[in-house]
Amino acid sequence: MSIPIAIVLLTKDEPDFLEQTVHAIIDRTNYPYELFIVDNHSNSNKQKKLLNKYKEKKLAHVIFNNKNQWVLGFNKAIEVINNRRDLSSRYVVLSDGDIVVPNPINQICWLQYLKYKMDGNVIVGKLGLSLDHKPIQSDKQFIKAYESESRYMSGPIVDDLVIAPVDTTLAIYRKDLFVINKFKMLPGHASLIRPYYYTCRTTSSYKANHLGWGNCKKPNKEQLKEKIICFTRYAGNVDPVVLSDVSRKIRYFHKVFRHMFRAYWFLRVGFYWVLYIVPRFPRGLNEIQFKHR
Repeated sequence: MSIPIAIVLLTKDEPDFLEQTVHAIIDRTNYPYELFIVDNHSNSNKQKKLLNKYKEKKLAHVIFNNKNQWVLGFNKAIEVINNRRDLSSRYVVLSDGDIVVPNPINQICWLQYLKYKMDGNVIVGKLGLSLDHKPIQSDKQFIKAYESESRYMSGPIVDDLVIAPVDTTLAIYRKDLFVINKFKMLPGHASLIRPYYYTCRTTSSYKANHLGWGNCKKPNKEQLKEKIICFTRYAGNVDPVVLSDVSRKIRYFHKVFRHMFRAYWFLRVGFYWVLYIVPRFPRGLNEIQFKHR
C-alpha cells in the first residue's frame, strides 16, 4: 500500500477559489494523500465558515495562523507533517489555495504522476504543475505574465519535464531540498535549494488552472493593501501595476522599506549557505559547483 503524501494549501480570504481547489483535489486525486489547509489570518467570515466545515467533516486538517506571514505560513503544517510517521518522509506537496488540479489521464492522477516523475529523476528536487495559459493568452493586462510563463516553458527538457522556476503554485518537494537542516519555507527559499537539485515543471500534460489570474482584474483594495505590506516585509515581488492600485501611503511604505527587508532575508539566506558550504569545503567542491559545469 502506498504511503499517503501530505498536501498543504496556503490561503487567505479567497473562499470561492479555495472551494474550487479543494473540490478538485478530492474529486481528481486517486493516489493516497492527506490534506492540510493553512489559513493566513483571513478576515472573511465566509472563508472561516468554509474552513470549519472542512474541519468538521474531516476533509482536511485546518490550521489558523494569527497573522499573515506569507510563505512562512506553511511551516505550522510542515512541523506537524514532519512529526507524522504515517505520511511520506520523502515528499510533500505545497500550493496556494487558488490552483485547480487537472483530471486524471488514463486513470493516473496528477499526484501519482508527480511522484512517479520524482522517483525516476533524482536530480529533480521540486516539480510543479505547469499552468494553463489560455485564460491570459490574449489579455493585454497579462502580457508580461504570459511572456514570462512562455519563456519558462521553453527551457531545457529532462524526461518530459522542463527546467523552470516554480513559486508556491502547486508543486511536489523533496524533504531534503533545502540547504537548511530541516524542510521549512522561508522568503528566498528558491535560493536555498541544494546545488545538485533542479526545479522543473510538467510540460504538455497535467496542466493546472490558476484562478488567481482572474482575481487580478478586479482586486479587493483592502486585501491588496495587506498583501503589499506582507510582501514588503517578507521580500516578495510587487508588480508596479499592482502598486498603482493602492494609496500613496502604501506605495511609499513599499519603496522605503523593501530594500531593508530584502537585505535582512538575503543575509539569512547567506547565513544558511555558509553553514552548508563550510563543512563541505574543499572535499564537497564538486557538489557545490554542480550546476556551473
